[in-house]
Amino acid sequence: MQLAKFAQYYDLTEEAREFVVKFDFNQVAATLENIPESLQEDFIRQQLAKLRKPLDEQQILQCARELKSNRLLLAGYNFLCYYWWQHPAALLYNYKLPLFENTPDGADHAGVYYLLAALAGFPAIEKSYARLQLPPSYALDAMQYTSGAVFEYAAGHDGKLGINNTKLHWYRFYVDGVLFRIGRFEYMLQDPLPYLPAAFKRNSDGKVIALCRHGWHLRKDGLRLFTDETPNQACKTTILHNDGASITGTPIDPAGYAEVDRTLTLDLQQYTPLWNCWDLVPGLHIPGGGGMTPEAAADSLQKALEFFPRYFGRKVAAVSCYSWIFNNDFEKLLPESNLADFMRQVYLFPFPSVGVEGLAFVFGKNKADWENFPEDNSLRRAFHQLHEQNWRLKAGGMFITPEAIKNYGQNLYRRDYQSFAKL
Repeated sequence: MQLAKFAQYYDLTEEAREFVVKFDFNQVAATLENIPESLQEDFIRQQLAKLRKPLDEQQILQCARELKSNRLLLAGYNFLCYYWWQHPAALLYNYKLPLFENTPDGADHAGVYYLLAALAGFPAIEKSYARLQLPPSYALDAMQYTSGAVFEYAAGHDGKLGINNTKLHWYRFYVDGVLFRIGRFEYMLQDPLPYLPAAFKRNSDGKVIALCRHGWHLRKDGLRLFTDETPNQACKTTILHNDGASITGTPIDPAGYAEVDRTLTLDLQQYTPLWNCWDLVPGLHIPGGGGMTPEAAADSLQKALEFFPRYFGRKVAAVSCYSWIFNNDFEKLLPESNLADFMRQVYLFPFPSVGVEGLAFVFGKNKADWENFPEDNSLRRAFHQLHEQNWRLKAGGMFITPEAIKNYGQNLYRRDYQSFAKL
């Protein structure tokens, strides 16, 4: 396959052209027109059988035939599979890969072509997990991410089958052996990330308090500035000062707001950090699909506490996440929902937001289209309510410690926060 012809067909920018060359296009060019095993009907059926929610097998097989009959579409498919499932140093972000929707022949079924590429990665997930000596059930559980990706694609494409091209990078985390589905949630193997606040446990009773990190730009409502706001619009820019004996900063209410008018000093003889930079603080991800009941959430978190020591020899200091899911406005609008219950069990903290958080996951589109967005479930109606009240969409962050996981359902952080009111 000639690079010039490939680049023209996929309408590659000069930057994208340089990217595919950097990631071995010329080295694999001679193989890109070969029909791989992953497009054979038996292989596809075997992978589809691993999914617990059935997909339209006939449509997927037909799209596989389309790829096999068009050498340029086939070349793009093969390069994607090479990049995501074989290249040892694939970039998981800021990549510039060929897109089927940019071709004269592939736009109509682009989503299914990406779905076929995802199915091609299933054996790589199984091999990776086997090397980690994980039971086969974990690989099968990881593959169920596909159902949520298909649901999201359908929401933004008038019910069509497929997945977005941006979903393929997520499967690579499984292949790299750093992401695991444990019950309802997924967990990323990672050290504490810099978005986390400074969090401490009181030695006398184990109660937890979080302070804003140094340099957070806060609004009057205790949220962090949106990304289109400038630092001079901040009500407060936080200072976190550690003099060796104590640490002073702006406290965070576990409901997700910084107390902008308050400063708190903690005696480091009486308080211990919840984690060190070398500790394991897995990143939590909530795959699409519903069913996030309190029982399912508690079960997943408890099993995660057992999983990492058993298979990686590492104790969990806390579990963390930032997501549109933790927009604390949803707790006001949907107080009886599973989502609101989950927020009450974790320690929420403010997170910088763009203002479109959640649209792609709930409606399948990043660009607001309120007149055409459906209102067919409570969450979608809540999004419409936020829009009608001119409340900007936002993300939030959270963490939860083993102690709160063991006491799941008791609103531990919010209950205990009252004890810090007089400090």
